[in-house]
Amino acid sequence: MTRPALLLAALLALSSPAAAQPEALADEAVAANSDLEAMRARARALEARAEVAGAWPDPMLAVELSNLPVDSFDLSGHPMAGVQLRAQQTLKPPGWSPLQREVGALRADAAGLSVDEAALQLRAAVTRTWWLLTRTRLLREVTEAHLARTEELLRAARVRYETGGVGQHAVLRLTVLRDRLGDELGDFARDERALTAALNEALARPPGQAVPTPAAVEPAPPPGSADWEALARAHRPLVLRLGVEGDAARSAAALARVDARPDLTVWAGYRIRTVETATDPGTDLVAVGLGAPIPAGSLRRARGAEAAAQEEARAAAQALEAVINEIVASVDAALARWGRAAEKTQTCDGVLIPGAQQTLDTTLADFAVGRADFASLFEAEVTLLDLERARIVAAVETHLQQAEVTALLGVEPPGDPE
Repeated sequence: MTRPALLLAALLALSSPAAAQPEALADEAVAANSDLEAMRARARALEARAEVAGAWPDPMLAVELSNLPVDSFDLSGHPMAGVQLRAQQTLKPPGWSPLQREVGALRADAAGLSVDEAALQLRAAVTRTWWLLTRTRLLREVTEAHLARTEELLRAARVRYETGGVGQHAVLRLTVLRDRLGDELGDFARDERALTAALNEALARPPGQAVPTPAAVEPAPPPGSADWEALARAHRPLVLRLGVEGDAARSAAALARVDARPDLTVWAGYRIRTVETATDPGTDLVAVGLGAPIPAGSLRRARGAEAAAQEEARAAAQALEAVINEIVASVDAALARWGRAAEKTQTCDGVLIPGAQQTLDTTLADFAVGRADFASLFEAEVTLLDLERARIVAAVETHLQQAEVTALLGVEPPGDPE
């Protein structure tokens, strides 16, 4: 097939709906992942608990038959006999209920952000695996094309060797190159199978199901400059979760301070008298009361809980700063790899591969008429193979680094304003 025909086929393959984009596969993986669904269920459970957090203990109602004679259990058998009605309620300190609801809601939010972080990393893993599969297939196709050309050169070298045109070393070097390329095809087949299996596992698909990839890849343009720390603080679920965990710990410390105050218990009773005498008209009686615990151990527990919550808040703040530093440094490193890969792709497309192709074509023509030696022909073939492989690796590398930056920031990096 001629080069224009190959380019046309590549463009058609890129526009074909059969070559699913990694975004669609990532969406499918997130929707089908059982671990994510389990995390969502746990987050919903925390949300349900948060909705009822801060509810006071139930009031108590009691009915008591009191002061009955043990030999008759008769309400009229003793002047103090009667029916006692009692209502009791434990009162929590002011601010206890709102803080309970706040802590519960923040912990539920943190669980939800953990789901978002896991989904983000799953999307990144699927995207990276898809691009690695694309790279493997493109490298295999280039290797197959050069293997076919090496077979042709080997046949020509054997003919020239029989006529004394080239030495035996020419046949041996081409034979080794042919065998090496054939062996590399086995590596590509292994990698393709392993990557396809990994994608099918992530997508909850049956083993062996085909995963389409494009027949050619254009590089992803590097992004423009931006405030990467601000983007991470605004969009990365891990960063947001650490912030929420710090808020939850501070609210828990405030709750512990409120919990240090004793709960008050109030009650009221109404006693129905059932006996009347000449000196006692049997008037009903009422009783009211207020009780509070002696904070012998609860105060120490509350202070310990407050200190622990404050340390958790400090730990979340330190972890947040460490994550931010790591994100900023990792983004900078990824952008360096991304920019170099894009630059290398452009150099291969504009200068190196056209020059290597022209060199090989010219050397082949000169070799046919005895104006070029075999070493030059062999070097031209290997150089073109290396450059075409390098171009594929560089182009795919831009997409791998784009996925890396997206996973670090929690959002796709902004495009170059130019």
